[in-house]
Amino acid sequence: MRLLILGLGTAGSRIADAIAEPAAGSTRNTLHVIAVDNDPTILENLKYIRRDRKVYFPKDSISTPELLTTTFTIDEVKAQLKSNDAGGHDAVLLCAGLGGGLIDLVPHLVGIIRETMFEPVFALVTLPSDDEGQERLKRAATNMRQIRSILDGVIVFDNQLWLDKVREQIETAVQQPGPGVTERFWIPGTPEKTSVDPYDLINHQISKRIQLLIQAGEVQDTPPQMVLDTREILNTITGMGLITIGLADEFLEEHSKIGFFRQKQESLVHRQEKAGRIVKLAEKAVFRDISAYSELSSAKKALILLIGPEDELSMKGFMAVRKWIDDSINGYELRSGDSPVSSRHGSHVAVLIVLSGLSEIPRVSELDRLIQKN
Repeated sequence: MRLLILGLGTAGSRIADAIAEPAAGSTRNTLHVIAVDNDPTILENLKYIRRDRKVYFPKDSISTPELLTTTFTIDEVKAQLKSNDAGGHDAVLLCAGLGGGLIDLVPHLVGIIRETMFEPVFALVTLPSDDEGQERLKRAATNMRQIRSILDGVIVFDNQLWLDKVREQIETAVQQPGPGVTERFWIPGTPEKTSVDPYDLINHQISKRIQLLIQAGEVQDTPPQMVLDTREILNTITGMGLITIGLADEFLEEHSKIGFFRQKQESLVHRQEKAGRIVKLAEKAVFRDISAYSELSSAKKALILLIGPEDELSMKGFMAVRKWIDDSINGYELRSGDSPVSSRHGSHVAVLIVLSGLSEIPRVSELDRLIQKN
């Protein structure tokens, strides 16, 4: 998938940087990422976004039009957007934290994008945690109201939910020696005893979901049995309002990986185990490892993606998951596919599920009630 990503503010820039991290087995040659922030230190510390695509915006908010006519104008951001659209893109993704100052740029940027581009424009937003204070929570609710109607879809990630998960995982990793928290969150190369910022772990969870969708739309070394192309991904989320993405994975022990010879002779028990794993991961993706809790029955559309070594992806398990999701959503559009990886790149089996057109996300409704009281 050819994606133009724009990170706004500290949270959005860090998320965009995490998405820009090179992924194993991916060409990633059509991923263009821009970061805009009012903190030069944050911009300097971004690892994967090119220096010429980092934009310093020295204002906390642009909620008043007068700020757009100061010595620094929106023109630099506009120039970045146009220069990076030379090759064409399938979609634009704006990343930001709700409640932050620079998310006020979104309405203006969407207007600029739609002047010259016909591609759909989505936002990936994080909902603030409770400990960020009532005022930020109220701003987040106001921001959500402002952007929902002007975007083609809003992917929601609940920081409160994921902070709780990450803290639990960190505590478990400290108390129980063994595979480190970084391994459980698919962050390679970080020593187990290294102090890890919980928000870095959350950003990797966000980026992994987007990276897997991007890769599913690319030409792959190992041909999938069920092709899921960019058009199908975009059809699932375009014009669908609120969107959540679930992703659950399981590490494959070395002895569980089977070669071609063993694949021919694998037992019925092993085939059932593979099918059961896919079903279990799908349930976890929907009910536990979802970007924000939502009712499956309130989704109008859904997408299922299986990822892992080809000989570990069970068609029987896939069909069971497909029937379950198809019977559960409040709509009739279900798309699915697989993204097989070579054994040198794949040590996990994962199931990714996108739910779109959600009539309600409880956490969003909870924030909305904060401003309804006033």
